[in-house]
Amino acid sequence: MKVFKNAQWLMRPLVGALMLAAVPFAPTALAAEGHVLNYRDAEIRAFIDDIATITGKTFIIDPRVRGTINVVSTEQVTIEGVFQTFLSALKVNGFTLVPTASGAFKVVPDEVAAQDAGPVDEARKGDLLITQVFTLKYADPLAVQAAIKPFSFKKGRVFARKGTPVVIVTDFADNLERIAKLVATLDIDHSVIRTLALENTSASEMADIAVKLATQPGFDDNVTQSLTALPLDSSNTLVLKGPADVIDTFLPVLKELDANNASRGDLRVVQLSYGTAEKMLPMLEAVTRSMTGREGNAGGDVMISAYSGANAIVINASSEMQQRIANVIHMLDVPRAQVLVEAIVVEVSEGAAKDLGVQYILAGGKSSNIPFTVANYSNTAPNILALTGALQLNDSDGDGTSAKDLASAAAVESLLGFSGFGLGIAGETDGGTIFGAILNALEQDNGSNILSTPSIMAMDNETASFLSGQEIPITTGQTLTSSSTNPFTTIERKDVGVKLEVTPQVNEGEEIHLMIRQEISSIAGTTGANELITNKREIQTTVRVQNGEIVVLGGLIEENESVSVDKVPFLGDIPLLGRAFRSDSKSRSKRNLMIFLRPTIVRSAGDAEALTAKKYNYMRAQQAASETGLSLDLLVEEVMGKGAER
Repeated sequence: MKVFKNAQWLMRPLVGALMLAAVPFAPTALAAEGHVLNYRDAEIRAFIDDIATITGKTFIIDPRVRGTINVVSTEQVTIEGVFQTFLSALKVNGFTLVPTASGAFKVVPDEVAAQDAGPVDEARKGDLLITQVFTLKYADPLAVQAAIKPFSFKKGRVFARKGTPVVIVTDFADNLERIAKLVATLDIDHSVIRTLALENTSASEMADIAVKLATQPGFDDNVTQSLTALPLDSSNTLVLKGPADVIDTFLPVLKELDANNASRGDLRVVQLSYGTAEKMLPMLEAVTRSMTGREGNAGGDVMISAYSGANAIVINASSEMQQRIANVIHMLDVPRAQVLVEAIVVEVSEGAAKDLGVQYILAGGKSSNIPFTVANYSNTAPNILALTGALQLNDSDGDGTSAKDLASAAAVESLLGFSGFGLGIAGETDGGTIFGAILNALEQDNGSNILSTPSIMAMDNETASFLSGQEIPITTGQTLTSSSTNPFTTIERKDVGVKLEVTPQVNEGEEIHLMIRQEISSIAGTTGANELITNKREIQTTVRVQNGEIVVLGGLIEENESVSVDKVPFLGDIPLLGRAFRSDSKSRSKRNLMIFLRPTIVRSAGDAEALTAKKYNYMRAQQAASETGLSLDLLVEEVMGKGAER
């Protein structure tokens, strides 16, 4: 057993040197045998040195910590007991400990400890100053603050703010346990539930009235926060939840309003908030016929009409029938979700072509016995016969230049159709023999990636369509006059481009039922009669897809390969030498077309704003990357006003 007394401990200089060297001293022998603390009018700093030696903890002493201390014990105390006794002694003398992030403790006066208290909600015991956050479920935070203030440490802190269901307390750990029990006692739900069966007013309408009454000036703010009005349209019942005194205040008023509605007359106007009066009218008429037929016309004559100017339903019926029809309207007049449908059309195509052929001509002159021979193929250009004819004709042939002109035009057209590599030789001997040969070779590769991403926002159960393209004229008929001149032609214009038509239906579980028609069309070319040829790819289907997921609608994988061989019989089949008597042409094309779709449900203005900002920022980034100097923000601001940009 070790007994520590003030001012007589010979090891204190050595301990002080060890603490300056930042080496904590925590011998296990002391922990096993316990300690007896006896301090009478001891310097508080010397007392702190002794506690640091016993517990092995590091203390940072504030310069304002001065004075003497008295601690008397007759029994042995464990190391944890020594530390708790140390905390109590500091508290009695107006000081306390504040833990630091490094594990050390600061010894500071009480008046400055509250603003520098330890970690929030950390579990500690004894007279250590800590901060704890109490989260409230039912009680008013300001009321709880006022209730626990008298029981808290006078130099601690109790913080609460209106509208925030928390109370933050800085106090000693032992006292916080008592405050926690007090807060648990105060944070209890004292509300009651009452029901009100309505006869002349719809439950939804009466719920809005109750909430609006509670928000009127003159009522306590706690009334608005604690009063809950829940309408049950199926039974036309209003459920009220809140403090008993609040319910007792509002319940008679609501009953009186419902009773007064019984004498409001046979005419009632119900304005719609979300639906369309014209679309809702046929359904209401059918429901009314069903109700009056089932009751044997007990409800009297009923007349329902729609006024599109105010988007309202006008009801002319008895009070009871008015109420029943109004309940149906309120159940149907609910906000509908929207769906952003993004279609992704990806087309990857590639093609290759190879041509290799040899043409020649050999013809003897007038006095030559060399026969005329030629090798000419339809899948090659230029045409050796056309070129030879253009060279041989002259002005003396025929009756002028008409034959030469025709031959020259054929030669030019043949040359214009040539592509690739060509090598030729031609000439005429002294005896008038004409000879010529042309070698043509071509290898061609091409590829393309086409990406189209049409998108459209559609209302739930409403059809929406999108078109981006051109209107092209298509001849549908032609009538000739008696002189066969100036024919009368009828033309129909046809849309060509990207079309998207979709009807979404939002189901439970974030599932979307989509009826889709996707069309991609383009101009392929013209026929000999200058009629247009169009390419068309269309998908019309119905799919189910989860919100935000990408689904493939369909696609096309197409590969075409063709080989054309023109050759001289027998001679073209000779190995090696036969290449001079044939022309080969090969072509291959491959196309991959896939159509994907991604729907996104937009339920609130926040969802719509987030999607709009995403698309707007994408366009802004694309414009900034183009380095054109144009400003999308400036353009939108000029057209739509300041603040329109996202």
